[in-house]
Amino acid sequence: MNYSFWADATAVTHFTIILVVLGGLLVSFRYKRFRPWEAGTLILAVVLWSYYGNCPLTIVEQYFRDLAGQKANLTSIGFLPYYANRLLSVSLSSNLVQKTTFFTGGAFFAASIEWFAPFMHMEIFRIRRTLRKLARN
Repeated sequence: MNYSFWADATAVTHFTIILVVLGGLLVSFRYKRFRPWEAGTLILAVVLWSYYGNCPLTIVEQYFRDLAGQKANLTSIGFLPYYANRLLSVSLSSNLVQKTTFFTGGAFFAASIEWFAPFMHMEIFRIRRTLRKLARN
């Protein structure tokens, strides 16, 4: 079995998912109806990252790289810091990537709650309507 191919395919899949999530951020800024999907995706990434201690795709890629006999330190460095340094010669810390992901996930989760507010907090809107009616009279 060609483990090097599977490691590369995992890396390409991982990078593609990151690009889709970043593109989703831009789309959800413009169209609020996509915020819950983006928030769910980011919260899922945070939960998986917290549970496994690293992104599961990074762990799978490291596994395939180890089977292929390639020296890669993905699980201790992280996917983005590893490839940013390897491909672009940019030094990123794993801590910076993790905190940025967690903050972005929380911010979009909060934005999605605002979007769901008419369905989740109907009483608040009823009170506001009542107060508006009282203010008009």
